[in-house]
Formats: sequence, C-alpha cells, structure tokens
Amino acid sequence: MGNLCKLTDGEKQNGCKMVNLDVKYLRGEKEGKILDAGRKVEADTLLILVDGENSGEVFRTPIEGYQGSTFKVLAINPNMNEEYILHAIRMKQKVLRESKVGSAIPHLNKKLFKEMFVPIPSYKEQLRIVESIDKVMTLIDRVAGEL
Repeated sequence: MGNLCKLTDGEKQNGCKMVNLDVKYLRGEKEGKILDAGRKVEADTLLILVDGENSGEVFRTPIEGYQGSTFKVLAINPNMNEEYILHAIRMKQKVLRESKVGSAIPHLNKKLFKEMFVPIPSYKEQLRIVESIDKVMTLIDRVAGEL
C-alpha cells in the first residue's frame, strides 16, 4: 500500500474562514464548526481517519475546508483506479481497527497500513473488479432491503 498511496496533510492556511471537516461533520451528525486557520483541503479529497476507534475509515470531502485533526489526506497514485484502492482498504478495515497503536488515543498503525499487500492487476482488470464488487454490493443491498 505504501507504493500506491501516501498519507499527507492539507496546505496550512490562516485568515480564511472555512468549515472544520471533522468526523461528525463528515458523517452528517452535526453542522460544521467554522475555523480561521487549519490545513486546507479541496472538495472531493479523500481523508483517512488515523486517530480514534475507527482508524482506517475513509471519507470523501463534500466541500473544501480544514482537515480535521484526526485525519490524513489519502493521496492515491494516479496510475491506480481510485475505487480499486478504496475497496482494498475497506477489505482490510477490520485488521486496521484491531491493530491500532497507542494506549490513551488509539492511532492507525501506519507501518501496517504501508506494508499491506495489494495485488496490482492491469488497469482494465481493476475496472472489472470494481464493477463486479459494485454489482454484488447492489444485490446484497437489495436482498437486505427485502428482509
């Protein structure tokens, strides 16, 4: 995984009022707090939760704002299909949650994250895999809705 994506921070900025893109805001649980400074990220940026119980969870920012303090920007190599990598991360979500480091505040085990093995098929095959996963997930949702 370390060769396929990087964990970075947004660009430090002061004097511009923007929403704090924290976990509760990104989950739609509360309105965003406005800050005057922070690490700016653009709309449609991928953020990965690195602190707390759900470390490894990935969010896509709906608007530009300041990156929450519990996040890192997830920058995926442009030669890879983004959805393919996101499926690979979701597949390892349980391992990432169970392998946190730190005692007071659990943190994403970045070493484990970077060392996660991800097969790299051709780009066309990545597209086919994503399409197949999406079809199966749609079927599962349909069946779950009928129960």
